[in-house]
Amino acid sequence: MRMALILFSLFFSALVQSADLKEITLKEYKTSTPYSFKENIGKKKIVLNFWASWCTSCIEELPLLHTLQEQNKGKNVEFIAINSGENKKRVKKFLRRHSFKYKILMDPKKSVADIFGVDNLPQTIILDENGKVVFRGNRPPKTIP
Repeated sequence: MRMALILFSLFFSALVQSADLKEITLKEYKTSTPYSFKENIGKKKIVLNFWASWCTSCIEELPLLHTLQEQNKGKNVEFIAINSGENKKRVKKFLRRHSFKYKILMDPKKSVADIFGVDNLPQTIILDENGKVVFRGNRPPKTIP
């Protein structure tokens, strides 16, 4: 009974998180163009990677994320790096040494991180085509579920 309650809670929270996420728009790092989750959830799988410039584990996992992205090239999967809690100047300095091969969104107030309960970095969350959380971990998976 307890296990069923835990599973139900996880499922319910994933649905709430997706619904809350649909109401949020973050700005892209390079262009400051608004990125609307509402326009993208339900159309493709989305790999969200929460990171910060001070996070050494975030740097260590970049090759893993780039490999995962290459393995899924041409598939209906979007990779998004979400900087959690920093300003554009700090991100710019970080990107001089390290690069992402995909879209970077700015989450200076940690609004998206809060929706997903991200309390440590790095954190990778994968949403399926329906916006449900199918993976969550401190390291990206070897394959996309």
